[in-house]
Amino acid sequence: MSGFIERDDWKTFLDEFSKRNQLRSTRLEVFDDSGAQEEEVHLPLVGVSFDEKGSEAGSIEVILGGESANDARHVTHLVANVERISPLIGETGLEEGLGIESVDGARTLVRFEQLTQLQA
Repeated sequence: MSGFIERDDWKTFLDEFSKRNQLRSTRLEVFDDSGAQEEEVHLPLVGVSFDEKGSEAGSIEVILGGESANDARHVTHLVANVERISPLIGETGLEEGLGIESVDGARTLVRFEQLTQLQA
């Protein structure tokens, strides 16, 4: 992961991150005590948001798929008790995803995937 984003900046950063990367193909992975799990592959990013208030305060929600819950392939992934977040920056300096770490040490990675191009 690259540098961490200050907690006071999470909402603004995630709003801008979502706008910049909306509809990019993703891979959602979770790493915790039970190992690594691939949650979803190739769904487009709808958005990432920080819940500041209410019952989910301190959580980050990752929404993938169509633009509504009625679309056939739609995933909402909630990361509770978030401790820190960081953009994933590739060797070329481009944004390649987002890392989210919870208080218990579990990590969620949203990586952007390149879709295979068809040969002419």
